[in-house]
Amino acid sequence: VTGGTKGIGRAVALRFAREGAQVAIAARTSEDLDRVVGEIEAAGGQGEACQANLRDHGSLEAAVFRAVDFFGGATDVVVNCAGLVEFAPFDEIDVDAWERTLAVHLTGPYLVLAEALPSLRESDRAHVFNIGAALASDPGPGAALLAASKAGVAGFGRALHADLAPEGIRVTTVLPRLVDTPGLAPWKDRFEGSAISSPDTVANRIWDAYHADDAPLELEVD
Repeated sequence: VTGGTKGIGRAVALRFAREGAQVAIAARTSEDLDRVVGEIEAAGGQGEACQANLRDHGSLEAAVFRAVDFFGGATDVVVNCAGLVEFAPFDEIDVDAWERTLAVHLTGPYLVLAEALPSLRESDRAHVFNIGAALASDPGPGAALLAASKAGVAGFGRALHADLAPEGIRVTTVLPRLVDTPGLAPWKDRFEGSAISSPDTVANRIWDAYHADDAPLELEVD
């Protein structure tokens, strides 16, 4: 689980841990990783901290290697969850913000899956979950960074499905609306009066989709 120390990523890690799963989480901060590994183990799972920067290929390569070794060579589930939340009018977006958002939302998942694919092929029930966003198809003002990158996540998911479904590897793009995460916190006034779901709601839908025989290619979460 990338972004596994906060928000949706942490909720997913703990949801699988409550079922006794082995869960490897990736994030940048070692203190946060150690804390959530402790929570995973307290919930009944086995946890592994994989410190990584999604903008650094070598860092991700090492993190995935550590996770796959922890799993004994076969990876059942990858959850690409690390994300950024930033709203700005288009003419106020600078190149650094644009490249940073694309790196985290698109290049990071590509690198994770490029490294993890051999171990997914060793699983009898491999499933990739990429966290997109419902606003990508209906963006409001100031949403160019999120809409462009998360629309890319959805396209990436469809292409992955076309390539990997013949091998039995399932792919689901999760499309939450508004979720009460630390990333959304600075922007909540913008969405006053809108329904905001919890990270646990998203995590439960991912758990259910993993165990469904007909998991959707795109999973909307209200």
